[in-house]
Amino acid sequence: MPETVTSEEIFSILSDRISTNIIKSAYSGLRASSKNYIGNISKKQFYVRLKRLREAGLIEKRDTFYRTTTLGSLIYNAHIKTLEEALANFWQLKAIDVLKTRKDFPSFQKEIVIDEIIRGSNLKDIVNLTHLSGFAVIKDFNRLIVEVLKVIDNAQKEIYFATRYHDPHVSARTFEKFAKGVTIHFLDANPEPISIENRLNAILRTPPNRETFEHISNMIKSSRFDLKRATNLPASFIVVDGIQVIYETTNFTNPEQFALAIAHYDDTYLAQQFIKYYQLLSNDAPTAKLLQSVR
Repeated sequence: MPETVTSEEIFSILSDRISTNIIKSAYSGLRASSKNYIGNISKKQFYVRLKRLREAGLIEKRDTFYRTTTLGSLIYNAHIKTLEEALANFWQLKAIDVLKTRKDFPSFQKEIVIDEIIRGSNLKDIVNLTHLSGFAVIKDFNRLIVEVLKVIDNAQKEIYFATRYHDPHVSARTFEKFAKGVTIHFLDANPEPISIENRLNAILRTPPNRETFEHISNMIKSSRFDLKRATNLPASFIVVDGIQVIYETTNFTNPEQFALAIAHYDDTYLAQQFIKYYQLLSNDAPTAKLLQSVR
């Protein structure tokens, strides 16, 4: 097996019909002495592909059989087998796409129908609902940051952001969106030393450059920027343009730590519920002193 193999090499192999047929046969065991060369191909065609598959670490010879390696078995199950089963259910997948475009269907009903389509097909063995519907379960904090950055990038009009975590990339991207005309509502539950207000004050006191100073100065004076201080936020969430939502679930053993988050990419009903929740929380939250003094 080679020391390393690239994804480009793997996909190049998978694009060859003869090679994929050899992998399929080797998965269940291909006798080395067999004169059946996987379809109507020549001996040379067979052995040229076989050598390439072995060099890529996808197939190995064990006793009198050619069999897929661990990598080869993963490639077979994750790509070849999955693709064949997906194509066998082409029209079911097409029906799901048509359903997603329907505006007269509530989002939760779409999820129910999509689930029924999956259950009634062979797809239930290779996918779960999150692969075909507009949500994702996030179990890793670093992945959460990536998802939050993704929905912020999608923002065109308005962001509601209630947060108890600080990440400099998320903050910077949010402020960039403000500069492009997006309205920002912040409900900050970070510890006082790293609160958004203290970080903005630090930038104003010792700005890295004049451009940043002017950007922050204009932002805190603008009616498109709202910053309130939350003393007790059960869990973080973000709502973008009234349609995309990411919300954190509470870690019951340690409420201060991240446990799990769920992202909904197309759910206006849920987005409106979280906006109402944000407004309810902000009723008792004081406006940042920095904004009070400026305005």
